[in-house]
Amino acid sequence: MAAATLVVVLAGCGAAADRPALPPVGKIAAITRVDQVVRPVDAYLPTGEQSRIVERAAYMSSIKCLKGFGISQVPGPDPATDETWRRDVRSQLYGYFAPDQAATKGYDAVVMPPSGARMSDAARRVYIGRDDTGAAISEFRGKAVPRGGCLKAGLGAVGGSLLLGADASALPGGGPKEPLHDPRVVDADHKWSACMKAHGFVYATPADAYMDPRWRAPAMSTQSSVTHSRAEIATATTDMACKQSTNFMGITVAVQSGYDKQYITATTAGLARFKERLDKQIAMAKKIIADSKPE
Repeated sequence: MAAATLVVVLAGCGAAADRPALPPVGKIAAITRVDQVVRPVDAYLPTGEQSRIVERAAYMSSIKCLKGFGISQVPGPDPATDETWRRDVRSQLYGYFAPDQAATKGYDAVVMPPSGARMSDAARRVYIGRDDTGAAISEFRGKAVPRGGCLKAGLGAVGGSLLLGADASALPGGGPKEPLHDPRVVDADHKWSACMKAHGFVYATPADAYMDPRWRAPAMSTQSSVTHSRAEIATATTDMACKQSTNFMGITVAVQSGYDKQYITATTAGLARFKERLDKQIAMAKKIIADSKPE
């Protein structure tokens, strides 16, 4: 192993003298729980609670818009009560990581029906601002429909969709690079893959296992739940076990953190402006919720 590592290092030195050095990696911790997945850029992204506040304000604003057209149906569950996915559970870098849920939910990757599926055709058209052919609609019952429908109007009320579903890619410049091809990550992928293969599962990377189409309902399905197959449960639980036995998460999070720090240093001014926008959006959302009167 030492000889192989030396060959890689020497090859890298001879390939290009001006190749930028890989970001350094600090202490590699043993990560066994999702709450241990902490990155430097997290300081610039909304917390789960802050995201729910903005989502709820946008939801309430879209309902107010619909009621202006005499529509009482609502577009899906209130985000205040809806279960929100943690962004640190899923990543292109490490696929899926939820050791405490894999045995019952597998990859928890069911494609849910669109939020407008429970609405009448008329309500859905006003909500999304388009008819059944996809063409924009401009009026309903003699009243002008906002461009993009009540969905976009709700988002506009909270300053746009900056916070909704925000992850590192929402940061200035698309956020820090995901080190998918960093040799330290590639090595971790190989070790994880070898562990999976030893148990009868053939995947090159954790993302490949998570994105296996067998774990997802068809995109146009109207089903709201699914029974997770034995194959999915077996794959997901083995995936979690291999991540832990190889400390895949500890290695990849440490490498990603190195790229995060490099990005933060190079993007200080842009991140400050981004954070200012987030703070304003959260304050705007809190005011919308506070000003809304229960009926």
